[in-house]
Formats: sequence, C-alpha cells, structure tokens
Amino acid sequence: MKNKCIYGNFFLIFVLLFSFSPAFARDSSSYDYDVLIQGGNVFDGSLKRAFKADVAVKNGKIVKIASAIRAKAKHVINASKLHITPGFIDLHTHAERGMYFPENRAGLNYLRQGVTTVVVGQCGISAWPIFEKIEDQVKRWSGSGIGLNAALLVGHGFVRRKVMGNDDREPTPEELAQMKTLVKEAMEQGAYGLSTGLIYEPGKYAKTDEIIELVKVIVPYGGIYHSHIRNEWDKHLEAVREAIEIGEKTGVPVHISHLKVVGIDNWGKLKDACQLIETAQKKGLKITADQYPYRFTNNYPYKYLVPMKTWLGDAEEEILEFDDIVEVFDYLRDSQLIALYKKVSADPILSVRHQQYLEELPRKELVKLVSRSLVNPGELHGPGNKKERLLFLERLKNPPEAEKIRKEVKDYIYQGVNPKNFIIARCIERSFEGKSLKEAAKIKGKSLEDTAIELHLMGTLAVPFRMSEEDIEYAMKKWYVATGSDGTVPFYGIDLPHIRSYSTFLHKIKKYGLKRKAVSIPHIIRSQTSLPAGIMNWNDRGWIKPGYIADIAVINLKKIKTNTSISNPHCWSSGVEYLLVNGDIVIDKGRWNGKLPGKVIKLKKPHR
Repeated sequence: MKNKCIYGNFFLIFVLLFSFSPAFARDSSSYDYDVLIQGGNVFDGSLKRAFKADVAVKNGKIVKIASAIRAKAKHVINASKLHITPGFIDLHTHAERGMYFPENRAGLNYLRQGVTTVVVGQCGISAWPIFEKIEDQVKRWSGSGIGLNAALLVGHGFVRRKVMGNDDREPTPEELAQMKTLVKEAMEQGAYGLSTGLIYEPGKYAKTDEIIELVKVIVPYGGIYHSHIRNEWDKHLEAVREAIEIGEKTGVPVHISHLKVVGIDNWGKLKDACQLIETAQKKGLKITADQYPYRFTNNYPYKYLVPMKTWLGDAEEEILEFDDIVEVFDYLRDSQLIALYKKVSADPILSVRHQQYLEELPRKELVKLVSRSLVNPGELHGPGNKKERLLFLERLKNPPEAEKIRKEVKDYIYQGVNPKNFIIARCIERSFEGKSLKEAAKIKGKSLEDTAIELHLMGTLAVPFRMSEEDIEYAMKKWYVATGSDGTVPFYGIDLPHIRSYSTFLHKIKKYGLKRKAVSIPHIIRSQTSLPAGIMNWNDRGWIKPGYIADIAVINLKKIKTNTSISNPHCWSSGVEYLLVNGDIVIDKGRWNGKLPGKVIKLKKPHR
C-alpha cells in the first residue's frame, strides 16, 4: 500500500511538472487556424451580393470559407454586423516617397482605409531613388519591414534623366540602348512594368517611338505599361490614342492612370475617351484604367488666389533662374559641389551608389541639383514677402496697373473652373473655409477680383475643382476602371497633401455606394480588389477564396467616416475594424497594433 502511494505521488508530480512545461503547453500546432473570422457578410470580390460566412486563415492564406466553422483559432474575430472583403489594392500611388522614411513604412494612412497592397513607382518616377537599383529598395524594405505589400514599377522619366538629363531632344541610338539596359535590369530584379509621366519633365520630351522601344523591353517578362498620359485637358483624346497605339505596337497590357478630363470646357468628353478604350478592347487589346473619386487634382492642390505671375509683375524677370546660378559656382570644383550638396540636401539616402551617381553627373546637372537643394524659389515669394507685398500694393494704386492685375486675376479664376468651383481651404477668417470664392465675394459685397486679392493678402489658400461629378461617376461605372488614390504616405500633420492619401477607398464606398448609390457596393469592392488584381495579373490575391493570400478587411459599413476636409487633410479614416496583411492582423478593433507584415511583390521571371 505504501509503495502504491509513493508511485501515485511520483505520477502526480510527473503530470504536474510536464503539464506546465513548454513541451506540453498548447502551441500553435494545437490550433486549427491562426485567425477565424466568424459571422461576417462576405463580399468576395465578385459582383455578387454579400453572403454570410466564416473565413479561416492559416499560414498566411485563406484555407476555408463556410457557413459555420467549428474549430480552435489563435485569434477569433466576431464579424457579425460587419462586412468581410479582400484587402484593397491601390493601383496608383506614390507611397514610396514617404516610405523611404522608417517612421512611415507602416503606410498607416492606407491601412486605415483597408488597403493592403500598393503599386508604386508611377508617373515615370521609379519606385527607388534615381541613383539606386530596385534591389536596394527591396533590401531596405524587407530589412526594416513595411506595413503594406508593394509592387514596384520602373519609371521612364528616371531612366531618361539618368541617361540624358532633362534634355529636350531625341535620344541617340547609344542613349536609347542605355535606357533599354536600365529597364531590362529593373525587370530582371522584379519590377512589374514601366511607368511614364508624359506630362512631366523629362517624360514630355519623349516621342511615342521612344516609349514603344522601351515598352518592348518589358514584353518578354509579362510586364504592364502604366501611363500618366500626355494631356488631360483639351488634347485628352489624342493622349488616349497614343496610349492605345503603344499597346497595339507592342502587345503589352496598357493601364491609363487616374482617368479624368480636366477643365470646365472639356467636361463630358470623358465619354469619348471611354469609347476609344472600348473600341480598342473589342480589337483584343488589354486597356484598363484607374481613377480617384475627387473633383480636384494635383498632389498638393492648394493654390493662392492671385497667380504668382500677377503677384510678381515685372519683378518676375528678376527671379534668379537655376541656369543663372551656374556663375555663382564657377569657382567650385565638382568634388566641392558634391560636398556642398551633401551638407544641404534633404535627401536621407546618401549611399555609395548615390556618391557614384553624383560623380557621374554632367557639370550642368550637378549645379542644378545643388542649387535646388540650397534654395526653393517657390518658398521665397508670396504675401509674406514684405518687399513683394509693398510693390504689389503700389501697383494697385496705379489705375492702369490695377486694371491689369484685376483682369489677370479674373482670367486665372476662370481658367478651367469658375468662381463657384474655387473652394476656400485655408483662411484666417475661418468662416470662409469650405465656401466658394463666389460665396465669399457675395458675403463681402465685393467683386470676385477684389475678394480674391483681399483674401490673397491674408495668405488664403484655395482648391480649384477642375473635374465634373458627372465624369467621375461615368468612369466609375465602367467595368475596367479600378481605384487608384494617386496618394502618398505623408508626414502626419505636415504640409497640405491631397485628402486622397487618407480617404480614397472608404470615401468611394460611402459617397458613391451608400449615399449617392451611383454604383453598387459589390461593384465598388470589385474595383478595389479583384479588378486591380486581374489588371496586375495576380492570381493569388484580390479575392476571398480558399488558397488565396489572406489580405482581408473587416469593415463596419455603417460607421465609415472619412474625416478629411480640404481645410484639414491630415485625418485618419475609420470604419475598418480589422485588417489582415499576409494573414497577420495589423488593424485590431480599429487600431494599428504595430506590426509590419507587408512584402515586396516581385514579378516572377517567365520560363524561357
């Protein structure tokens, strides 16, 4: 009996010890799933209505979808009264600009909108600094972590500038060969395609044949051509035709960035552009587009109410041009210029490759780079410049000069918009914020010109609405038009970025789906998930399907708030209760939990 008690005690001690040991503790293998989302209404990425289901995630992928899943999971999300969607894919961003900085690599302004993947390197600006290679960016982001998945494009403008500077001419055969080599190198290292900014310098100097030759380089890799087309105003149709021609002559899929028509005289012409696209599609060409659902353009859309040319008058000719500053640096050797640039440059990346790039720059380009780092003329002028202000007020006292000023101001107000579409964004008289210039003039009992001048002298900033609501909705209804914010990852609270960086995706759902009912919610979800995935030729994301990557948003449609306004653009959106990136929860009960599970998505090399 005594022996039995001893053995029994030993057995009890053994059980107690090992039940609390790591080997016997419940580990990840004892869970059926990593995340189980229960009771949600699922928009799967198709045009179907939402259906009730549970969604199970394991090892970064969706593994099961069923009406009721009875299993154990590390994390259980109660999604009753919420909607489950694929994570949103933003086809057009400049997120890489902010994500150079470690503090911004979460891309929190995008995560809070439900965005899990961004395409970067748009408008001819490569997704990595001009003096680096794609592998440098991949290494940087992979090493420190990013919150979003990112696909990288090589920018034609950067490639051209590296080979030819900003010269307005055709490339020599040798220069074209160099550009082709740079594009091929980027594709070999995982770029998804080529982007152009044919409205910007130096992209605007390139003729169609040059673009065609460079696009041919991406064809064997299965790349896609993204283009900020050459004109979005009165020559919009010619620009769309050029994009289609590039697709015809290369066979590459063509994607038109931020499809829109700018300027009140051009409103309604978007229908003609869509007709061109659809005619090309019927011929078998793959032509798609994206849009942001706002009536104002430019990443920094805030404008003074008096144009700078009018403000400066004859003094404009006295502004020191960059080319004129060459003489100032004549006594400095190239090595001294480089040393000066490193001291004054705001660029945080001063790598070995950066040094090599600087040393290879022609003297003229090096001087321009240094001068731009020393002074930004745009920041030296305006109502806060006392000398200019005095001269401007003196001119207003001269009747002929005053009449000229008022005419130029009026012409400026009506350029592409009209007074009711010129919205006051920032003003010391806060009651005017959100009102149009026309309303402000009525309140003040003054002419439009005098109201604009008075507000300008206060430092007022306004936003011109240059696109029409009808055009926005027309494009939105097209099956081939996806969503692209054209946004950045701003420093929170600094400067005045476009509100699209903070609110595009939820704004589209709330305004155009829930309120205006211009399109259905499934249509909007598709435009932000499976459609962009298809455009990028991704067959593993953009859907709520078993086997797909678990980029998932769980949204409370009734509590969507886009808190941004043109007077206060730095506001997080709300309504995304949970967000998974590659199977990891990053937004938990509406808050970011600090995780950075994003990955750089590299184009896989085709089998040859």
